[in-house]
Amino acid sequence: MSIRIVQVTDPHLYRDPDGVLAGVSTWKTFRAVLGRIERQHGDFDHLILTGDLAQDGELETYLMLREALGDWIERCRIIPGNHDDPANLRKAFPDLFPQNGAPLTFALSTGDWKIIGLDSHLPGETKGRLDADQLQWLRDQLRMDPSIRTLLFVHHPPIAIRVDWLDKIGLDGAADLVDVIEASPQIKVICAGHVHQEFAGRIGTVAVYTTPSTCVQFGARTEKSFDTRAAGYRTFRLDDGCHTEVHRLDE
Repeated sequence: MSIRIVQVTDPHLYRDPDGVLAGVSTWKTFRAVLGRIERQHGDFDHLILTGDLAQDGELETYLMLREALGDWIERCRIIPGNHDDPANLRKAFPDLFPQNGAPLTFALSTGDWKIIGLDSHLPGETKGRLDADQLQWLRDQLRMDPSIRTLLFVHHPPIAIRVDWLDKIGLDGAADLVDVIEASPQIKVICAGHVHQEFAGRIGTVAVYTTPSTCVQFGARTEKSFDTRAAGYRTFRLDDGCHTEVHRLDE
């Protein structure tokens, strides 16, 4: 039986419902994405939100997000991005996160696949990092189910996407994660956010994807720039393989 996953990333929401980022009303496009998901992919098994949920990091913003997600909460999993406030995320979603101060990670065993979310938030920094304790947690999770195919989610991409200014604020110490990936043949796919654009690459035989933001898109040029393509999200169908597709709002 197929497992259906929807990934949304980088909505950059504000406590002000009219808040704008680079000319884009972030709540407007986020709600439009949710509406598109409900119409076309509402039978998903899991909705994964991969960070930079709030541009301002305010508790009220996360509570507004929770309200917007409504009955989907029980099917949601969340990891933080560099703009997020982990403490406020934990307060707004106490049912999704451990309350012991541990990183905001998750692990789901579902059918023939395991889905793991990593917390690359680095306080006070735009770039990300996975510390030694979290990498050990990941190794432990992989050892628990060594024969089950695994999909990893992380906010910061673990490889360069060939956009200089974004690669400079990517995953610091990515080689340590790559070592874990290369030693774990059950990892089949990694998907990230952060870069506000669609990208596909590889770490050995492992497919690596990034996903468009639900708000403004970054251009694929060396210097910081914006793209006119519409907001989007990504879907996965997991069965004997992993089938993934990016969907965008109507231009």
